[in-house]
Amino acid sequence: MLGYSGIKWQSVLTSPMPPRPVVDALAGGYRRIPVAQIGADIFCDSRLIAEEIAELAGKPELSTKEITDSQWRFIDHVEKEVFFAAIGSLPPKRMMKVLLTHLSPLQTIRFLWDRLGIARETTADGDKPSARQFRGHLRELDQQLLYPFFFGNTVQHADFALYHALWFVVEVGGMPLPSRLQRLGNWYQRMQKFGHGHAAAIGGKDALAMASASQPRLIPQSHTVDPLIGKAVSLAPSDYAKDAVRGILVGSSRHRWIVKRNSGKYGTLHVHFPKRGYQLNELD
Repeated sequence: MLGYSGIKWQSVLTSPMPPRPVVDALAGGYRRIPVAQIGADIFCDSRLIAEEIAELAGKPELSTKEITDSQWRFIDHVEKEVFFAAIGSLPPKRMMKVLLTHLSPLQTIRFLWDRLGIARETTADGDKPSARQFRGHLRELDQQLLYPFFFGNTVQHADFALYHALWFVVEVGGMPLPSRLQRLGNWYQRMQKFGHGHAAAIGGKDALAMASASQPRLIPQSHTVDPLIGKAVSLAPSDYAKDAVRGILVGSSRHRWIVKRNSGKYGTLHVHFPKRGYQLNELD
């Protein structure tokens, strides 16, 4: 999305599994990556990050605000069933080889143990993601692709959601898509050409310094009418990796919640979450 939109951005690398001191300091214990940051505003979940990119770049096709039910079903399917089947399709020896080029043996073991725990949360007993299951998904996707992109002649949020799963297999796992699935292969090449945009690498200390030197952006008055505004709440994903973030609810719109955290050393931070796929609870 950043490549497609042409936005310049800065990249902070973090550990593939907790602990992640910089992410924890900014997002307050949110378990997943990536997160995005604009000053003292922190954005959790790729879908909400997409909303920010869409707004900054003037690319509404990247947003999920007005998409159809069929697009939502497609996105939910590829981000869960297809993605975890993609991971399950990679031979263990190949995965170990790839991981060991980036991580120490101890980190590799920790990473695999961490992801095994997530897999247990997302799959029912007797329904383990597999290479066979993944191949079936690929055949169905190839048959479904009737246009240059999945929902027409222009790229949409749904295309990027699927690309994430297939990128993992092709680029990380080193396993090209089956050549007989020509339509899907051509689509993948079109997506690949967008690239990743203009990124500059910075350190975690730089990101924390930006947060410390900034104030959260103003919250529109229309986002302050929820009866829980001003209350202590916890927010967590509703499907897996359910680690909660705690703070004061300061914003609520149709599509997002905003929680204020006092991070101490780094000042007041606003952590943004999408409403879809997340659970908010009032704290006693």
